[in-house]
Amino acid sequence: MNIVTKLPISAEMLVPHRPPFLLVDRLIEFSGVSGVVESYISMDNLFVTEDGHLKEIAMVEILAQSAAAVKGYSDLQQGKEISMGFLVDIRGFNFIKRCNKGDTIQTRIEITKSFSGFSLINGSLVCSGNEIASGSIKLWVPDDSQK
Repeated sequence: MNIVTKLPISAEMLVPHRPPFLLVDRLIEFSGVSGVVESYISMDNLFVTEDGHLKEIAMVEILAQSAAAVKGYSDLQQGKEISMGFLVDIRGFNFIKRCNKGDTIQTRIEITKSFSGFSLINGSLVCSGNEIASGSIKLWVPDDSQK
């Protein structure tokens, strides 16, 4: 059963995270194994420092939640429940530039490989037209027999 849902769509419909740990706002593009997700860095974001900068570790989590949003949209399109996944590895992450409260980040992700519940995701985060971070993560989404 395919359910057609128009983009953009709120990330709360696609990921298991909830505020204050929800760091992504909406999925704006989707093409099967890739997508673009927007994240607004609010004043009350848990990962914003006193001087207004987003901590680098938050960029990794934004990439992971962006991948979850793409997976969640795919699940939704197939009439499945939204999957719970786990970040299990971070590889080759480059932090290029800082991002600040009040900024909007666009995260482009691509799921490059999937096997036995594991997925390798490559992604980049862009703010004001400039790449601010990029890297790869591995996620594990257990199937029903692994829960």
